[in-house]
Amino acid sequence: MLFTRLATFYFFFFSLLGLVVPFFSPYLESIGMTAVQIGYLLGAFHLSRLYAPGIWGYIGDRFGHRLLIVRLGALGGLLSVMLIPGQTEFLALWLCMLLYSFFWNAILPQFEVITLQHLAKRSNEYGRVRLWGSVGFIIAVLVGGELFIGEGVSDVPYSFVVAMVLILLASFWVPDSKVEQGRERPASGLIRATMKQPEVIRFFLMIFLVQMAHGPYNGFYTLLLQRFEYDGTAIGWLWSLGVIAEIVLFGVLHKLWNRFGFEQVLIASIMLGILRWLLLAFMPDQLWALVIAQLLHAASFAVVLASGIRFVQEVFPAGSEGRGQALHSTLGFGLGGVVGSVAAGYLWQDLGSELAYLFAAGASFIGLVLVWRVQILGKAQQNR
Repeated sequence: MLFTRLATFYFFFFSLLGLVVPFFSPYLESIGMTAVQIGYLLGAFHLSRLYAPGIWGYIGDRFGHRLLIVRLGALGGLLSVMLIPGQTEFLALWLCMLLYSFFWNAILPQFEVITLQHLAKRSNEYGRVRLWGSVGFIIAVLVGGELFIGEGVSDVPYSFVVAMVLILLASFWVPDSKVEQGRERPASGLIRATMKQPEVIRFFLMIFLVQMAHGPYNGFYTLLLQRFEYDGTAIGWLWSLGVIAEIVLFGVLHKLWNRFGFEQVLIASIMLGILRWLLLAFMPDQLWALVIAQLLHAASFAVVLASGIRFVQEVFPAGSEGRGQALHSTLGFGLGGVVGSVAAGYLWQDLGSELAYLFAAGASFIGLVLVWRVQILGKAQQNR
């Protein structure tokens, strides 16, 4: 029953992303936004991740009650997202996105800690729970492809409201993890010492670069497919293909870690991610290349995401996991998301899609260099 409740929350949470990521850009284009404006609007969604996860993470580590934070974030997110439908002014939309994302970013980092605390020493099984988020994304993107490509694009923001209601309801079905109230906090010096470890610095720089590389994909992949005249059904299936690969990956990731090691799996995933961006840069008109690129989503995104969550949980001192997960979210999805989205907007508008995806490949390559042949997790654990 606990597994079902955790999985249900991930299902609805990532269903919303299955609506936002593929279909918000076409909606924004339909109301007259330029590629650069789309980049800034998507960047606003990531901008509050530079500070919001740290605020929520500190509250969670200091006072416990992480599930209460999740519920408050879901309620605030619902009230905020209700401001978006019907809004067509760039600045007003940007402010709405900024407000919404502040509450949105309270949710996942704290829920990841709750999940891992429920799993206790079975952290390798995280992937099996998280894969239901991928299932939710797939269903949302397939339904969205049928409903929102073409004349139905104007209904996109209303689907966000429905999804937030379901997230809020699901949060009340999940039991809180064993608390944390009155737990002894680790000395701040110990946390700072962890963050100053060379392996930790390298790892988080890699997270920033690899997540930044997803800017052209998250913001403009649907527009790329529309340029080559794919219909809503095809767009939905191409998006879902990447997440189907995620599901398979999450189901076996713990086995890959056990067999090949944390670092080797991470390095292989970044290399495959570089291949993915090169395919989208040079062969976006070839269906077989699009299919392979989407299958590689399991490597470029899923492995890196799960690796980051596991790294924080195993390296940061007990009691500081919320701040560790917040740092992971801030550098990757926050700073990386902002820079990636804005850069993709400028590159897309001024230089075209090829340069945008070459930018992604270059960022991933630098991330690969940072962790190449470095026992990131092992050394960080030794210094813990």
